[in-house]
Amino acid sequence: MSNPTKFTNPKELDKKRWFVRVLLLSAVLAILFTKVFLTIYVIDLGVGIYSILTSFVLFNILFISYFRYRDPFLKDLDKKIPENEKPLVSIVIPVKNEEADIHTCVQSCIDQTYQKKEIIVIDDGSTDKTGEILDKIKDKNKTVNLRVVHLKESVGKKKAIEAASKIAHGEIYAFMDSDCDMALDATEKAVQIFYADKQVGALTGHGRVKNRHAGGFRDHFLEKMQDVYADGACRAQKGMESVFSSVSCCAGSLSFYRRVAIQDFIPQWARDRFLGMEFKFATDRRMTAHVLGTRPPKISNKSTNQQCTEIPILNAEGTAERSMSQNLLGNENGGSGSKQDINGYWKVLYSQRIRVNIGVPPTLDSLIKQQVRWRKSFIRSLFAAGGIFWKRPFYVALLYYLQTSMKFIRPYIVATTVIFLPLAGDFITPIVWFAGVLFTGMIYGVDFRLRNPGDRNWLYRPFFQLLSTYVYTWLLIYAAITIKKTGWR
Repeated sequence: MSNPTKFTNPKELDKKRWFVRVLLLSAVLAILFTKVFLTIYVIDLGVGIYSILTSFVLFNILFISYFRYRDPFLKDLDKKIPENEKPLVSIVIPVKNEEADIHTCVQSCIDQTYQKKEIIVIDDGSTDKTGEILDKIKDKNKTVNLRVVHLKESVGKKKAIEAASKIAHGEIYAFMDSDCDMALDATEKAVQIFYADKQVGALTGHGRVKNRHAGGFRDHFLEKMQDVYADGACRAQKGMESVFSSVSCCAGSLSFYRRVAIQDFIPQWARDRFLGMEFKFATDRRMTAHVLGTRPPKISNKSTNQQCTEIPILNAEGTAERSMSQNLLGNENGGSGSKQDINGYWKVLYSQRIRVNIGVPPTLDSLIKQQVRWRKSFIRSLFAAGGIFWKRPFYVALLYYLQTSMKFIRPYIVATTVIFLPLAGDFITPIVWFAGVLFTGMIYGVDFRLRNPGDRNWLYRPFFQLLSTYVYTWLLIYAAITIKKTGWR
């Protein structure tokens, strides 16, 4: 399709649901002042102050994302991209042992409405039928610009992406996890956003879990909990950060990057070292932090990648041509008709209308292992994102550092409310804390219901809040203790 998908109703909510949304904010504000009173006169001071901060952060996230977020896709919805200015998009999929999902994943890329694309699948030494499935897809789609590279040995997700970057020609990268599948217009919408604003360096989409509506209430319970959380984390947290063009993490499920913003950094990212050893986990936050902390280069006809080191696992295939069209960085006339400030930092945005179905751990054991890996990556990213976020707009930086600090304090607060205060005879503070946890879960649950009328998954949000508070909290400590353990288990 040459034009962006027509979106006839840009309004997220009708007036009635907007009124309920305002009531939600009023409830959070009322609870905030109630917590101040309780902290002064009733409950433990330390727990009270922490609880006040949680409500303060919650109010800010919701208020900013409600009243200031506007999907970047809607900004220049009707602007047509001339055929000669359409960029090539390289869709990169690293995969290992995903025989159950890889066909759906790759097919969603093939069926994209945006035609000027190449699809590069790096089979990272799969030992199941993934390789066979990929070869069959390749044989059935001979007219599609699809390339499948089989690696004899597994090198890890980051190095698989690096391998793809050496043979990719695209001016925009789309990185997607192999257990995900994106909406058919996702690439088209992303290109529209990159074209409309030349300062956008990275863009992430809105994720929903695949099995979110399967079976009854107790079926796929963990997946439904993760679905309602993912929806809120995208729309609220990323929506708030996007207002300041400073999304702190472009999700691995589906994110787009301007090639010039990351190409030179990919080799360093793939061989990242931490605490004297190679850090093998694929840190999406680390990649995002690089974009957040760098500025768009001035227009140049030179290659964007001055590092021509070949990757042995690709041999001669790793010396593919690299180019960058000037139309994606803009020119003196402003290719999109808007003036760009190339002295500013890259913008990192979130689009609610770029959709992706994500695969999530179906069992508690696999979920805990995933969360431990994510927390190790979070710890690693602190030394990158933490060192650059102060360069972003003040208020989003304030919220970022506040939320980050609270993650490390939370184990002490939970231990205090669950163990220490009850042993000391204080039962009021734990009850108030527990009620606050459920209240936060209900607020996000109602918010989910307002944006997804008729979707019963909102009922799972309080359960997720309990899981996050009383289980996930301790995983950060475990991740820190085992930070040098790089295995997946």
